[in-house]
Amino acid sequence: MVEKTLYNTCGYCSTGCNMTITMKDNEPPKFIKGRENYPVNLGKACAKGFQLLAHLNAQDRAKTPYVRDEKGILKSIDWDTALKAFTENFKQIQNKYGKESVAYISTGQITNEEHAFLGALAKFGIGIIHGDGNTRQCMASAVVAYKQSFGWDAPPFTYKDFEESDVLIFLGSNPVVAHPIMWNRVEMNKNNPKIIVIDPRKSETAQKATMHLQIKPKSDLALLYTIANILIKKDWIDKDFIEKHTTGFEEFKKHVAKFEPEDNCDVVCLSLEEINKFAETIHKGKRVSFWWMVGINQGIQGVRTAQAFINLALMTGNIGKPGTGANSITGQCNAMGSRIYSNTTSLVCG
Repeated sequence: MVEKTLYNTCGYCSTGCNMTITMKDNEPPKFIKGRENYPVNLGKACAKGFQLLAHLNAQDRAKTPYVRDEKGILKSIDWDTALKAFTENFKQIQNKYGKESVAYISTGQITNEEHAFLGALAKFGIGIIHGDGNTRQCMASAVVAYKQSFGWDAPPFTYKDFEESDVLIFLGSNPVVAHPIMWNRVEMNKNNPKIIVIDPRKSETAQKATMHLQIKPKSDLALLYTIANILIKKDWIDKDFIEKHTTGFEEFKKHVAKFEPEDNCDVVCLSLEEINKFAETIHKGKRVSFWWMVGINQGIQGVRTAQAFINLALMTGNIGKPGTGANSITGQCNAMGSRIYSNTTSLVCG
């Protein structure tokens, strides 16, 4: 009996955990665990990672291509027949309606090499004009917010920042469930950090928080502008950092001046005490990190809300050093690759 060890990156979320898979002879693998000493997951895995092999034994798993017959009933066919039907249907549609009548949408669960090949095949092999990636769409708000704030689209954090903050703020994010391995890093934090969760729901992460701000849905932006106003009025800002590394602060200051905490308690459905305590916690923190996910990106005014979060980090100088940053957590393991190679494949292949 020949035993082989394979390594595979889990594709269920964006964390990028590496898994060890054990195979015996050529039998389907049955044993999987987190890869020891891998810098992302440190040998750990969550419930999703442990289920990577479960589909192999699924009773309803499709093992061959299917095509519908004249009565609409799915029939199993061989791969050569399926590929021929697939390509001929493509050609017929394009011959009748033009090259642009067929488009593709990719996923953040394939590698950069696969993304690049998909783009080249689509554009130069099939003549497809339009291609996109689902992660570019789900992350569009974060992309625009980062681009307008910094000129580039790349979250400025490492997983080590989870361990080095003394204040962590989660907005539109539930990492206990969505990114358990990232949450493990929070639990590894030895600074006894304060954890603030802003969420209308009492999520699993909110239940573990030091402070749960159970705001009214769609009031995120009003809350962040109110907090910015408090920080400015109380002079809880890093003036030196603002002067050296930011632009447009005076305009922002004027914009948030109308968001008085007394006037916005009902808007955000929080008490004045809760709002002031939130601002004071940011002020007292030495290393404050701001984390958001698709609850912001796919919410109302997603770009402006993400930028308001970024602005809190900038105005307090909580960026560019360990345990800080305005950090967008994405949803799929190669979301960045999908965004790079989706509708801009011509940058690589053209």
